[in-house]
Amino acid sequence: MDVLNSTTTAANFNAEGIERGLARLSAMGDGADPTEAAEMFEALLATMLVKEARRSLGEGGFFGEGPGADVFNGWLDQHVGQALADGWNLDLAGMVRTGLIEKQEGSK
Repeated sequence: MDVLNSTTTAANFNAEGIERGLARLSAMGDGADPTEAAEMFEALLATMLVKEARRSLGEGGFFGEGPGADVFNGWLDQHVGQALADGWNLDLAGMVRTGLIEKQEGSK
């Protein structure tokens, strides 16, 4: 995934939230590009992991409980999740892509 697409994906998740990102992923259907779907899934999963880990900090989190704290916490989740997916070589996308390709070839 190049830098522009990575930034666009993170911004899209940021604007849409995890639930809408999952809905977008689901709407791609069986004919979706396996690479794109796998990378989106990996980014969503990493973001969800970060969100759950951050929740262990308690109610205040990094940004307290004031106005806008939920927005900043969401941005943090999205960007750290995307960074994990892009740079930590989780290779979930590779495994998911392989499974999607096999599924698409099997249904032909």
